[in-house]
Amino acid sequence: MSDENWPDDIQPTPLMEQATSLIADLDEDPSPENLAALKVWYEASADHRRTFASAMFSSVMEESTRRRIEETLGRGFEMMPNLPGTDVGETQAGDAAPRAQPWGPRRWPREALPSARSRRRRLVWIGITAAASVAVIVLAVGGTSNSVFSPIATPAMAQTFETGHAEIRSFALSDGSDMTLDADTRVDVTIDRDHRQARLRQGRARFIVKPDSRPFTIEAANGKVVSGEGTVDVQVDKAHQADIRLRAGVASVQVDGRDTKPLVVDQPIVFSAASMGPAPVLAPPDDMRDWPSGWVEYRTIALGALVAQANRYAKAPIILDDPGLATLQASGRFKLTDTENFAKRIAEPFGLRVSRRDDGIHLSR
Repeated sequence: MSDENWPDDIQPTPLMEQATSLIADLDEDPSPENLAALKVWYEASADHRRTFASAMFSSVMEESTRRRIEETLGRGFEMMPNLPGTDVGETQAGDAAPRAQPWGPRRWPREALPSARSRRRRLVWIGITAAASVAVIVLAVGGTSNSVFSPIATPAMAQTFETGHAEIRSFALSDGSDMTLDADTRVDVTIDRDHRQARLRQGRARFIVKPDSRPFTIEAANGKVVSGEGTVDVQVDKAHQADIRLRAGVASVQVDGRDTKPLVVDQPIVFSAASMGPAPVLAPPDDMRDWPSGWVEYRTIALGALVAQANRYAKAPIILDDPGLATLQASGRFKLTDTENFAKRIAEPFGLRVSRRDDGIHLSR
């Protein structure tokens, strides 16, 4: 890669060459093999990760490819706003020799036209040098520290928040909004002078959105929720189905770029890649309003499913000794985060015996 002539003799670092080459490969063929190779390279060091984020900042690609990259690496990447076109054209007869135009179209002599893959790599690098130029201008006119450009032209980075097993945590975001994450949840949040956005990778989160001129956008599965002020619960399960519940305020939802629909307070909707759009749940089987404090209420739920919910918060898991117990139907209000008391309470109506062993809390007939 190092022997390739780059625009205007500006040579990228070896890591940037590798990053742009990986992006070119994925733009042409976002196969599982290429994604796996990217993940190995990306996780090699902090320098690899920073370099790749800078390359992604100025890369133009299919949105589906960008999403696959982000899902593979488990984080979102900012895109440079309003990046001018850098289309590669041919030199017409009588044209002057090519000149350095980092913000405009680049013309190449017909005999020197690069391959499609090389063009993709050059466009990334031209975009990076353009971003660096803007960073210098911003600093020269006294740009403030909340600019999306830093002195070394790094983009506004997504901040990752996550919780582990048996953990519910709340976070205060930089815009004044609050976010509570359920156990085993991961969210990427980007807040800068122009945008407020979050992407729920897995699990469940409650967003209490502070009023602001910038709408707060929450991406989940194949849709997004937008709120200017309100409280929204967003959940993504292992099947990549999203469950959205507006608790207060105003919000709307859009799935797969279709028409935006307003949400109704305490009227949950669900959607996934397999659905035609957001579908309301007319009679939700559960009341999840108090889940941040560990409480949930079910009209009816199979014991196996209820125990699985409780085990998200259990340091010692609850084990049903008889598989047939999983089909029993339970109802009531339970504090799932109090494993010991939950096990005792759920055992009583079914006449089950509770015994603690080395591997967990057993329920048996």
